[in-house]
Parts: sequence; structure tokens; C-alpha cells
Amino acid sequence: MNPSKRRADSPELESQRADLQGLINMNRKKLKAQGSFNATFWAQSEYVANLVLRKAEVERKISLRDFTGPQSDWEKTDAANSIMQTVKAQQTETMVYKKRKEDGEEKGKKRRFRALFMRLFTTSKMGLGIMSTGAGKRDPGTQSAFRNELIAVGNAKHETEDYLWCPVLGEWCMDTDIQAAHLFPYMHGQDAMDAIFGRKRPPELFSTKNGLLLFNGIERVFDAGKLVIVPDLTERPAIEELLAWIQRETREYKIKVIDLSWDRLDKRISAYHAKTWRDLDGQRLQFRTSFRPAARYLYYHYCVQVLRRAWGHNTGGGALPTLKNEIGKPFWGTPGRYLPKNMLLAIVEEIGHDYKELLEGAASNKGDNDLLLAIASCQVKSRPALRPNTFTGEEEDSEEEEEEEEEESDDE
Repeated sequence: MNPSKRRADSPELESQRADLQGLINMNRKKLKAQGSFNATFWAQSEYVANLVLRKAEVERKISLRDFTGPQSDWEKTDAANSIMQTVKAQQTETMVYKKRKEDGEEKGKKRRFRALFMRLFTTSKMGLGIMSTGAGKRDPGTQSAFRNELIAVGNAKHETEDYLWCPVLGEWCMDTDIQAAHLFPYMHGQDAMDAIFGRKRPPELFSTKNGLLLFNGIERVFDAGKLVIVPDLTERPAIEELLAWIQRETREYKIKVIDLSWDRLDKRISAYHAKTWRDLDGQRLQFRTSFRPAARYLYYHYCVQVLRRAWGHNTGGGALPTLKNEIGKPFWGTPGRYLPKNMLLAIVEEIGHDYKELLEGAASNKGDNDLLLAIASCQVKSRPALRPNTFTGEEEDSEEEEEEEEEESDDE
């Protein structure tokens, strides 16, 4: 459709979006007051989730309407990919609410409305957007200690200059340009981490096992479905090579770019570094000590990026694209016991059995079938893949964050 005709045919979209946001805000407040785990709560949750989904669909139409080229070109943009990721994540969340409601309505069936799901789907910037639940606000002191520990275990501080080492970039950077990134995001909380990976002592949400020091230009796209960290193996590893990697005390990893259609591949990562994003593809992570993050948290990050890419590149509908390397092998080429099999199966069923290789990272422990998919969906929703200001360094509050702040002030 001609872009000018799209604009002429859809002048009411902004009004629809505003009306839907009003309904969302009103019904979220009803859920705040309820605070119960019965079938009525999940039915209301499903209703709110459907409203959010309808709003996401309207935003997709607005983005397409305002695009100056043909729809086929719009579908290749980061904006389109990000919107489709949000739509698919919202569809998944709505499905989870519906299942919880139906479970509650079935007589005699064991009810498993866990407090974790309540916290997960009512946390600020996620799910229903209800404040004062979930992980809560991050303690600056805890985050600072996390960063300092990563610097210490990685010997990441330059001897004479105010530089820190980025193992992904493989270069020294100004210390102010280095971020301490969580592989399993802080926003999900320790309870969610324990439910997926099993309880560890001491807890690992702020452990160095769950972190990486990243140049901020890389950190901004680390959760955007553009790149992953995988075992550093040859394209056709022999069994002996696989076993050697698994049994090695210090394992090596490399970067793989998983979105080869990205229009920034041949652009420099920053004005201060000569490398392009394409240059990172296949590059070994360069650690300065034997320290490595835990493979289970790297595998979690890998699975979420696979999900993001599959959802984001499904702008035209139909079968989801398969993520494999040039010779048809999955990028993560080693078996392991990283995530519960039933949770991984839910992700495979969502994006298609062409992704069944994800099950090679399955552990024997079990948890709620939907938990991993639900957490990944919330992460995709709350962290848009790439915002317009991603590469400008400017701070920009999202519309959703502004709305949440307004709701919070109304409740005080």
C-alpha cells in the first residue's frame, strides 16, 4: 500500500491507542486492589493482557503507517522487529493467563498458582505493571559491589590508566564506558532464578557467575537478538573436541552474530573503536584470567536471544526462521544440563521444532512448564530490542515507564 494512502486511511489510530491505554490503567488498578490468586484474578489478568496486546497491534499499525517506504522494507527494520517481538511476547503472556484461569476453573485439579507467577506478572515494567512487587528497586551499593567483584576476578583494571577491559570487544575502554551486565537479568529476581536453575548457596543473582563487564555500546544491544555467546568450537567438532570442551576447567567462548540482515553490521561499534559489529562474529572472548561466567546463565541468554530473533523476524507471519550456522548446525554446539527440559520444551513448542536442538541443554530438574517462556516473554516486553536512541547515548523514558510513574504518584 502507498505510504500516503496508509496515513489517510488510519487517522484514528492515535485515538485508539489513547483509549486502550486508559482502559489498561483503569483495569490494572482493579488488579492492584484484588491481590488474590483465584480464577477471577487470572481472568481479569487475561483481560488486561488482551488490552495490552490490542494496544501493541495498534502501535504496529502506527509504525507501518508512518514508514515512508513499502511494507516489505518496513518489515526489515529494527522498529518492526522490536514491535513484533513485543506482540509475540504479549500473545505468550496472554496465553499463560488463560491457562492459569482454566486451571483454576477445573474442579478437583491441583492448583499451582504460585506466588512467583504473581510477582513475575505484576512487576513494574513487566506484565501488568503493578508497582512494589518482584525484585524491587536495585540497591546501588549491591550493583557497585557486583561490578567491583567482576573487575577483581577478571583482572580487568589497567595498571596505570583509568581503563577497564571488555572481554567481548577485546580492548581497553574508559572505566566510565564499562557496564556490569547480568546474564540472567536482575529484574526477574532471586526467586525466579532459583525456580529455574535450582537454589544455590550463596544466591547467584549478583554473583560474578551471572555477570560480564561490557563496553556500553555492546551492552546496549546485548539483549537485542543480534548476538550471542557460544562455545568456541570448530564448525564440525569431533566428539573428542566436544568432550574436551565440556571437561575443560577453563572453557573458551566466542561471539556469534545471529542477525546477518542487521543494517549496522558494517558500522563501527563506536567512534573510538575501529571494529565493526561484523568483526565480532566468530571472535573469541578475551578474558585476562581463568574466570568465566557460568555456562547455565550464558545458555539462558542464548535461548532468549534465539526467541527474540525468531519473534522479531516473523513480521510477515508464517513459519518462524530457523537459526543455524552456515552448515546447518546450531550455534550452541555442546550438550549440557543448563535449564529444565520441560521449560525448554515450552520454548521449542512456541518457536517450532526446528529449534529442538535447544533441548540439548536440558537438565533433569523440573519446574513450572511455562515459567521460562513466561520470564523470557516479560524480558522481551520490558526491554525493547532497539529504541531510536540506542546508538545516540541519550536517555529517553518510554511511554510505558511514564505511565507507570503517573500511576505510582496517583497511589501515594
